[in-house]
Amino acid sequence: MQTKTLLVSALLAVGAVLTPALAQNYADGIEYFKSGQPDRAKIILDRTIDDSETKKAESYYYLGEIAFPTSKDSAQMYYQKGIEADPTFPLNYIGVGKVTMGKPLANDEKSIKAAIKAGEKQMKMAFKATKTAKKDPAVALAFVKAYYDNGLSYEAAKEKYYESHLADYAPYYVFLGDIEVPGENWGEACKNYELAFSWYDTTCVEAYIKFAGIYFRINPDIAIDNVLTLLNMRPNSAIAQRELAESYYRADKFNEAVKAYETYMKNPTAFDSDRPRHAALLYYDKQYDASITLVESLMEKYPDNLMLKRLALYNYYELQDYTSAIKAAEKLFATPDAKFNSRDYVQYGKLLLDLGKADDAVANLEKAIEIDPERTENYKELETACAKAGKYMRRAEVHEMYIKQLEAKEQNKTQDYFVGGRYYYMAAARAYQAGDTLNTRIGATKADSLFAIVTEKAPEDYRGHEWRASATSLLDPERKTGIAIPLYEKAIEIIVNDLNAENVPAARQKALQKSLIDAYTYMANFDYVAEYNKYLAMSEEARQTFKFTKTIEWCNKILAIDPNHAATQEFLRVISQ
Repeated sequence: MQTKTLLVSALLAVGAVLTPALAQNYADGIEYFKSGQPDRAKIILDRTIDDSETKKAESYYYLGEIAFPTSKDSAQMYYQKGIEADPTFPLNYIGVGKVTMGKPLANDEKSIKAAIKAGEKQMKMAFKATKTAKKDPAVALAFVKAYYDNGLSYEAAKEKYYESHLADYAPYYVFLGDIEVPGENWGEACKNYELAFSWYDTTCVEAYIKFAGIYFRINPDIAIDNVLTLLNMRPNSAIAQRELAESYYRADKFNEAVKAYETYMKNPTAFDSDRPRHAALLYYDKQYDASITLVESLMEKYPDNLMLKRLALYNYYELQDYTSAIKAAEKLFATPDAKFNSRDYVQYGKLLLDLGKADDAVANLEKAIEIDPERTENYKELETACAKAGKYMRRAEVHEMYIKQLEAKEQNKTQDYFVGGRYYYMAAARAYQAGDTLNTRIGATKADSLFAIVTEKAPEDYRGHEWRASATSLLDPERKTGIAIPLYEKAIEIIVNDLNAENVPAARQKALQKSLIDAYTYMANFDYVAEYNKYLAMSEEARQTFKFTKTIEWCNKILAIDPNHAATQEFLRVISQ
């Protein structure tokens, strides 16, 4: 889940704002605000402020609420406009008082108390706005929230209004849930949201939406069922339709997410800005043809949208339309002042690799890791590209970086070290063939250290010992020091024990015999070098009776396993002459 979430958040970073549908009503904006989506709410409220059906005083109040956390001056302006639009709408008086409470003339205790007192005086004007304001739970809750929003103690206000106004008021329990969220007290938050829609208002949209958003962490199916319950009561709620699609997506139910988004996008109050999201979900559902068709139509209207540009690259690549994919990549990376994510570079790198441009692919995949070093799957892509580019030492280094990421997450396995050791061994072997002494030593030493970890984690598995011996042998290519001998001896010991076990499968027996022959061959070569040097130091007469005893012994062990081993037979023939 974590990997998927990171990937989609990278994909869905929108490069340009798209406009909402024109059929939205100001009440939709209020619903979005109450559900915890102030940005969307502001777009709707701004666009509908002059509509004939809009209650301006109410719209201005919520615009003030949206502005308050970042600009008290802007909030004050909206609240004042609300009072001018309708002096009988009480909540804007609460808003003005809330701003006053939060703007003391100085930071000393006297100034703070004076600001609170002045704010309270202004807020109390709300109770005089209409005859029913004193009994309105919305006014009482706004009064309580004014203290909380300013970081002040709200307990006294809550106690004053609880029994008479708030005890049976669903938005009050939504507020209680909201104040638990910053401290990540998810259980308490969900308990209060559930109280709101279960006990006090079965159609409380914001309670359902906020409950589902949090409860998804615990049980995705319950979260989805919760939104479906809301939709059964409010089938035309755009925010509920969208939340259902999002919930399906987060649960990896891409096909259901696509269908839910299609329903949502038909809603006259849906945001046009969600159409690229729909295209993205089609992509994740592997409906590449449908996704690229939607992307192309949207790009005619929004040619500079970063999200659409990256979806074009991603879809064309999956459709193997590499000509279009290259053009899409060029457009994407030509976007001025854009912040590209690691997935952009991965997709471009894979495209370049498929086109045979391995070096360019490596460069782009390196950028992907630089941007997001914790995304482990990117290391695998880079390893593949390095191999195709003939950068074998870099492939080994990248795999070692990958291991460090796994270690940090405590996800490392013995196999990871084994693969890393093999990569370094292969790089060292190629360096040796090229006469590159430095890189031979570097690669062999690194390989040995990784295979040593393998032997520690799996001491009874011969492969770690065998490969460690092979790597170490590259540090003694002329067979002078014998530093690989103890390692080969340990490998031989384990292999022989494994071969002597009962009921060894034929395939495993064949693999064990091959490894044993390789080990015996090394031992034969090492002893041959030693015996041959001894032979060269002898007199001509002594040479006539000299026998390569140890070498022949190892060769016979090989022939005991494979009597038809041609290379050994030939070797024996030569040294026996």
